[in-house]
Amino acid sequence: MTKEELIAKIQIAFKDVKLEDGIGLWEAQGIDDYADAKTMLELRKKDERENWNAISDEDIYFCSSSLSFFDPKGMRFCLPKFLIFDILEQTIVDGKEFYSVDVVFTLGYNLEEHQKTRFSLLDRTQKECIICYLKYKLNAIENIYKKYAADYNSSLDAVYEDSEYFNVYKILNEWQEILQNDK
Repeated sequence: MTKEELIAKIQIAFKDVKLEDGIGLWEAQGIDDYADAKTMLELRKKDERENWNAISDEDIYFCSSSLSFFDPKGMRFCLPKFLIFDILEQTIVDGKEFYSVDVVFTLGYNLEEHQKTRFSLLDRTQKECIICYLKYKLNAIENIYKKYAADYNSSLDAVYEDSEYFNVYKILNEWQEILQNDK
């Protein structure tokens, strides 16, 4: 799946999602920063609630730790923007002081418990997007090794010893199992 196809799939799967009364991007950042009640109220007012596409790349960057503090509604609303930010990272960060957010970590951390809570509102199509995203990440790592193998006439088998590759592969298998059990 190409980058463009994956982004289109995410756009379609999450297109009508609203934040509703969930924890949004800035409120989640406030939780991480141990903000006081007054600040939390201001941050909540600052949150986009209707159109996750309207969240800016700069806000994603500044609130990168928010991924760890969303409730189920916040995760369902903000996750697609984080996925697309990560997919387009090279384009977005070019010439800026941005760095990527660790979406893969969030998708794999304590997954069994989070599946019951933070990811509980994702529907089957949205979970399929996560699987496609993880396959895309695996493919990107494989492509680096393929180029290296071609340039230096070496084996591609080194990819299987790459810790990032192994981690993404493990998380992908966990999400495939979640989807299989989602009936």
